[in-house]
Amino acid sequence: MISHTPSVLPKAHSYNGGLRYGHMTSNLAECINSVLKGTRHLSITLVVRETYFRLAALFSKRVASYAGQMQGGHVWCAKVLQEINKAKARANTMHTVCHDRDNLWFRVTEFEKLHQGIIGGQYRVHLRNRTCDCGRFDALRYPCAYVIAGCQNLRLDPMSYVNDMYKLEYMYNVWRHIFPPVPDEHKWPSVSLAPFKLLPDRELRRKPKGRPCSTRIRNNMDIRETTNQQKLCGWCRKPGHTSRSCPDRNS
Repeated sequence: MISHTPSVLPKAHSYNGGLRYGHMTSNLAECINSVLKGTRHLSITLVVRETYFRLAALFSKRVASYAGQMQGGHVWCAKVLQEINKAKARANTMHTVCHDRDNLWFRVTEFEKLHQGIIGGQYRVHLRNRTCDCGRFDALRYPCAYVIAGCQNLRLDPMSYVNDMYKLEYMYNVWRHIFPPVPDEHKWPSVSLAPFKLLPDRELRRKPKGRPCSTRIRNNMDIRETTNQQKLCGWCRKPGHTSRSCPDRNS
């Protein structure tokens, strides 16, 4: 039976975390929070200045790295080449049947290898639409082992199906942004703060001592009926006094 359900892992890899196009795609807000968590005691000016200078050093380092790789004649990201070489070794043990030579439609069968953690199955590969039932080719935009098996069947170059975003030229353009040096703080132009007025946020004020205030959103079920009934003692359930002054409490 041909599997029609793509794997969940490539989709999660595509939209939530990991490496895609050679860049980090996990939750950037959480990553920044983990880095700046230890700087909460610093002023905002120091945090912004340190972040700016660290980004300037990081971008300069990455640009020099990609420029050196391009000067050495490299075209693709090293991680993609490593993944494709692993997929080629895995594709050599697969059985491929070409169903449509013009539209590049294949059925690839992989045999079980439990000692390697590989579960066998059949996968449809459509090279013209750049899709595969495993989901990795659709999500990561570079050939998986089943796509490489289809390419080997017709002697096609699998690197022609790698997205251009994995090229070193594209990564160089991403990191080539320049952070200009910041002048000394004493040489900054003076700014008038007259039109601005700093006001404290009342929601962030520390609560006074005592019983905490309830933040529950009440509805009709929480509204007590207003009647003329007398209040009863919480100890003896009799009217006229409270549980603190109940005569039966000490008996």
